[in-house]
Amino acid sequence: MPDDVIPSGSGPFDGPSAFAERLRETLAAAAAQDWSEIWLSDADFADWPLGDRAAIDALQAWAGRSRRLRLLMRHDAVLRRQHPRFVAWRQRWDHIVDARLCADGDAQQLPSALWTPRWIVERHDPERSRGSSSALPVAVQDLRHRIDDAFARGRPGFGASVLGL
Repeated sequence: MPDDVIPSGSGPFDGPSAFAERLRETLAAAAAQDWSEIWLSDADFADWPLGDRAAIDALQAWAGRSRRLRLLMRHDAVLRRQHPRFVAWRQRWDHIVDARLCADGDAQQLPSALWTPRWIVERHDPERSRGSSSALPVAVQDLRHRIDDAFARGRPGFGASVLGL
């Protein structure tokens, strides 16, 4: 795989700032390389940089025809409360976003990860934000299988609007 299709950071990372930087780099690479699909998976995305201007700018540059963003989470309350820029972006790009909520039992097995067809960032220890990023096909495929399974068991959630009485 050519080096220009993956972000510069590869291998292990340790700590919240390193994790956030890997996510930003990956979103920027997805936009620059026209990657068609991104999956985001986490219990609640509380400590993800989804509300950061850089992340939103990268998502905005990436979004368009033939794109698909899939979100997988236990619940969306924290995401809605802590990342209003992302919520607004999601509303605008509703047609490319598919979000699922997992039951509590399934959420225990939910990876804290970003997946693309060419690159992954995964926290193996979400509490300490320790993990790794990789372009190895076996790692990409393994993560995809795990999030596919959880996504299939999830129910639709994190709608573009909240309807109520």
